[in-house]
Amino acid sequence: MPTPFIQALIPHLPRYAEEEGDFYAVPRTALVDALCQTQLDHTAAETVVALVESLLDTLAVLDNNHLQKGEWCWVSFPAQLLALSVLTAWGDANSRFFAGNFWNTRDIADAQKEQQREVLHHLETRRYQHHANRAAQPIRYIYVAWGIIKLDDKVLFYQREDTQKRHDKQAGDYGLIGGRLNQRDVLGDGRDFLGEVQSANSVVIKAALPETLKRELHEEAGLVFARHYQFKSWRCIRPYQQVQGSAPNHALTHYYLEVFHIELTLEGYLFLQQQVARDERLVWFSLDEMIQGTTSDGKIPYINALLNDFDNGPLALKAELSVLPDSFTAGYLFQPAKYGLSLLMDTEKPILAGVLGKEKILDKVLTQAQMALLLSLAAHGRGFEFATITDNISLHPYGWLDVSQNRGLQTGLIELAAVLKGTDVIIECHQDVLFRLSVHPAMVYFDDQLFTFVVKAADLNGVATKIPVQIHRAVFATALGNVKEITETFQITLEFAHKLQSLTVNTFSTDNDHAVKIEDAYKKTLHKKDQFLRLGLKCLIRQEAGNMKFNLQYTIS
Repeated sequence: MPTPFIQALIPHLPRYAEEEGDFYAVPRTALVDALCQTQLDHTAAETVVALVESLLDTLAVLDNNHLQKGEWCWVSFPAQLLALSVLTAWGDANSRFFAGNFWNTRDIADAQKEQQREVLHHLETRRYQHHANRAAQPIRYIYVAWGIIKLDDKVLFYQREDTQKRHDKQAGDYGLIGGRLNQRDVLGDGRDFLGEVQSANSVVIKAALPETLKRELHEEAGLVFARHYQFKSWRCIRPYQQVQGSAPNHALTHYYLEVFHIELTLEGYLFLQQQVARDERLVWFSLDEMIQGTTSDGKIPYINALLNDFDNGPLALKAELSVLPDSFTAGYLFQPAKYGLSLLMDTEKPILAGVLGKEKILDKVLTQAQMALLLSLAAHGRGFEFATITDNISLHPYGWLDVSQNRGLQTGLIELAAVLKGTDVIIECHQDVLFRLSVHPAMVYFDDQLFTFVVKAADLNGVATKIPVQIHRAVFATALGNVKEITETFQITLEFAHKLQSLTVNTFSTDNDHAVKIEDAYKKTLHKKDQFLRLGLKCLIRQEAGNMKFNLQYTIS
């Protein structure tokens, strides 16, 4: 707008007293007439006045009651000052509110970025908060792809950028894996991209979000699509808007977010474990920590947009995440019901396998080296802790063993898998470097001779209602190294301890009421405890040759 017209308008504006509060209004028609004196035609003068009026009304400096009567009147003296400041700057070709390079963003200091942000935040926040219809128009559009990587009721998060510099620290330090779309994710030239990405509800940009996900997962976690994972859309989050943006890119922003469920391959799962271990920016949040909004050490998840998508609040989100499948499952190749696989020591045919109670010796001859390898896989699959470990191997969750750097173990495991091929004892192999015993760990048991049942004589001869007893598993050797010994302590009734002892000194048939009741009590108590299951012991009491037998050495110390 030519500066002379604004300069010509200023002398005819209304005035408001600085101290006493006196004021007067000026008819809009008078302002149009004043501009006509500058040789501006009437139509053009009306346009100028209308434009200026719209600007001043946006600044909320004009009294609405007077406006409705076709008059301009300031709401206060400070309002007059603001209007004159804006119009004077507008009408002066040499006047600027900011230095010529104020809005530059390339190679500028953080302090200047913060100044830019403060200006935009101030203006946009007020525009958003004071919109007459509470529906201010966004001026920034962001398209986001998030990934849900869920394992064991935990979800992976990544530390947000510029955590220390952000002003919305309470919003959260950690976000879901993923991020906003950028030009690299969309085919086409820059003009096409900018026109679409800075538009509302762009179909073209939304269609590119899978590419955004692939790029972000590689940047944040090193994951490579197809090799490490597949994905599918989980939900498109209800669009939302707020005044937000990093550094100076700050304005009333409309967000479009799509959340994808990540399905990891075996290689991807093992790779991710290594990434999380070495990158402290990758953090697991339990579902409870997500909905509570913090971890025990103060980490805060940023899931405002996700929570906003659930009308029934955090518990509804937790319920949806609870039923979402894990991103990786163990997927054991052999896990039938009521089945057992027992590994016996010091025998050429060391595998007892079959339906519980009907197990048979597997007719496969193993060398001592092969048995040591099988014990290695079984112990690791069971989660036993090794006291010593051989060099150049890596132990992974779900029983996986990486021997890519140990040629001897690699060769031995390939041979063992070939020997056991076609049996229920499945050795799973991936690319000849990853091996595991692909039998569900709960079905794998170890030789009874490794275990001892211990009770103190003083406790057994005492009068306490409950006494401690111990089951000890001895150290044993494997091809990977020695497995640590372990002792688990259980509280049982004194009466039950004596009943168990009676099975060791008397012979009871399997139909003897006394023996049956002892076995029943054992199965309902000790046998179901997690401590007992962790030991790898199949049972304390079993039926053998028509008799009820206590399976271990009953030691009184």
